[in-house]
Amino acid sequence: MLQPIQRVAELSIARGCGFAALGIFTMMVGLSFDLALAFKAGGVSALFASAVLATKGVNAPRRSYKHTEVWVILPKEERPRPEVAQQLIGNTLREVCYRFAQQAALLSALMLATSILLEILK
Repeated sequence: MLQPIQRVAELSIARGCGFAALGIFTMMVGLSFDLALAFKAGGVSALFASAVLATKGVNAPRRSYKHTEVWVILPKEERPRPEVAQQLIGNTLREVCYRFAQQAALLSALMLATSILLEILK
C-alpha cells in the first residue's frame, strides 16, 4: 500500500520543488552580471526553500489527508482506508518533505560556498 503513496508524494513534492528551482534559476540568470551575487541569491533562496519544505514536513502529519495533493492524485482503487489514510499519507509526506529539504539545504551550501569562493577570487 505504501508504494503508490510514496510514488505520488515524491511526484507532488518534486513538482513543487521544480517550480521553485525554475524561479531561483531565473533570478540567478538575471543576476549573472555578478556571479558571486547570483550564487549568493540562489543559495539564500534555496535555503529558504529548504526551510519551507522542513516546515511542511513538520505539519504534514496533522494536515487532513483529504486536503493533500497525494489524496487527489491517487487513483481511487489505490487509496488507503480512511482509518489508516491520515497516518500513511501524513508520515509519507513528512519523510519526502524532509528528504527534499535536506537536498535543498545541501544545494544551498554549495551555492553559498561558490559565492564565497567567487568573492575571494575577485
